[in-house]
Amino acid sequence: MTKAGIKTLWIALSLLVFSSLLYIGTARGSALVDDDIDAAHALVAREMLQRHNYVIMYMDGIRYLIRAPMHFWMVAASYAMLGESEFATRLPLALSMIGLVLLTFAFGRRFLSERAGLYGALAVATSVGMFIFTRVMIPEAIYALEFTAIFYLFLRSWTGSLDPRAGYWGAAAVCALAMLTRGPIGLLFPAGVIFVFITLTRSWRRWRELHLLSSFAIFFAIAAPWHILAGLRAPGFYWAYFVNENINRALGTRLPHDYSAVPLWLWWLELFVWIFPWSLFAPLVFREFPSPRAWGRNMDPSAQARLFLFVWAGVILLFFSIESGSRMEYYSFGAWPALALLLAFGIATAEQASDGRSLRLIGRAMAVLGALFAGAAACFLWVPSHILVPGSISAHLKTHGVDFYHSSMAHILDLTPEAVADLRGPVIIAVSSFFAAFLAAWILRERKRQVASTVILALGMAGFFFAAYDANNAFTSSLSSRSLALKINESLRPGDQIALYGDIRVAPSIAFYSHQRVLLYNATGSNLEFGSHYPDAPKTFFTDRDFLPLWEGQNRVFLVVPAEKNAEVLKRLPENSTWILAAAAGKTVYVNHPPGT
Repeated sequence: MTKAGIKTLWIALSLLVFSSLLYIGTARGSALVDDDIDAAHALVAREMLQRHNYVIMYMDGIRYLIRAPMHFWMVAASYAMLGESEFATRLPLALSMIGLVLLTFAFGRRFLSERAGLYGALAVATSVGMFIFTRVMIPEAIYALEFTAIFYLFLRSWTGSLDPRAGYWGAAAVCALAMLTRGPIGLLFPAGVIFVFITLTRSWRRWRELHLLSSFAIFFAIAAPWHILAGLRAPGFYWAYFVNENINRALGTRLPHDYSAVPLWLWWLELFVWIFPWSLFAPLVFREFPSPRAWGRNMDPSAQARLFLFVWAGVILLFFSIESGSRMEYYSFGAWPALALLLAFGIATAEQASDGRSLRLIGRAMAVLGALFAGAAACFLWVPSHILVPGSISAHLKTHGVDFYHSSMAHILDLTPEAVADLRGPVIIAVSSFFAAFLAAWILRERKRQVASTVILALGMAGFFFAAYDANNAFTSSLSSRSLALKINESLRPGDQIALYGDIRVAPSIAFYSHQRVLLYNATGSNLEFGSHYPDAPKTFFTDRDFLPLWEGQNRVFLVVPAEKNAEVLKRLPENSTWILAAAAGKTVYVNHPPGT
């Protein structure tokens, strides 16, 4: 093996170890971190495994027809091999991130430069958004990996470094997997990106090279079976999945209307946060945009790759900028690998410039930002420094209504000075890591140790993430209802029932940790409503008319109520048959017989 080959292998192995420590090392936790989507999706994967039904998904015994199956298949397989646990739930996302880091390196090395590939991989591994949105069970990291694989295979064949059949057929196969992961956009985005790229480069004369018919046959052979079987086994599936969940959601007419659209200005502002700290190098990116005069069939592979990366990011960002029916913060995830590679190439190119003035200016700005951040954090810690915090942090967090947490960052607003005092250790570690990394990166830039500067920035962010992970574990009791589920299980006897006041997203971890079906009392706007109309669906939805007789019956009923609904529930339930069993995580468990009887 040549020296260059040994160097490449060393970089790849280092990235493998680094990303494994970061993502597998933080895959463990004391509870499922989100009492909304995280535990709800874990329920689906568990029920899939229990039923041995890998076509129609179920949640709480009811058909759940609004999601593609790939992520649930992966988690169910993880449960089958490792048993049910928080680690097994998060492992597929951790492995996807490791794969994405390595593939980003391969992409950058192949089409840009080895240094750009290294920086792109580090940016993917240590961007704020990549870390945050792999803490919950959503498939964004999986389909970002699939998109990157599709475009890597396409570009390799397009630029002549891979046999066309291998590249285009491989891209078609992965595109089918992407559709099984994220639904129609798994096909729409790759097809749209490739279409725009070919149009801009005026290369439609090469359409025969794409092997469109055979590529579509491969795509259809992989993607179609699940869709066909689901349609046969669940009448109404096509309307629920394609029309209501995808088309109507994009138009803002989906039923039920249980979602919201982040304002466009905020969505773009948050994009800067999700790519942070690498977004600070954004001024270096625009100079790498290929001149329109050079667009054409004679572009060199590097220029084609750069144009392709701009198109890749642009198509996804433009789509969600126009589509206003449902725009969540993480919907831009599929564009982040492209942005990471563009930023990486901008950094690598600037490092090779004779003066390096742009990088030094950015380095100084980062040092100032690090100092400001450290100062602000110090003030934030000093304010509650006199506070002696007794007990758990959960006692000092603000609680909000369930709908408040539609925003991904909403739990930050739960913090109070008392809660910050309890998090003093992780905050100090996080701030120290952040400030030290920014300061060291600036000093190394000034000394023209460019690679070391970029690597130390990534290592500092990794330290920041480990501290954030430690702090997040302290939030367990407020983010998960596991303690309440275990308390209920201590008292549970045959014939007893568990109910949630409102939709299942109030506390899906109750069902997950109790291993019991839950009833839904006065639930409105539930994603399970459509599935509840199938003839064999168990009765799950209750109103006052049918819940109150159940409450006044001989069997015990445990009712989990979010804090903001306590007063409403106490007005509905008979005072002489309502007792409190436990309270935690902003929820109260009521029972219709005296506890202990």
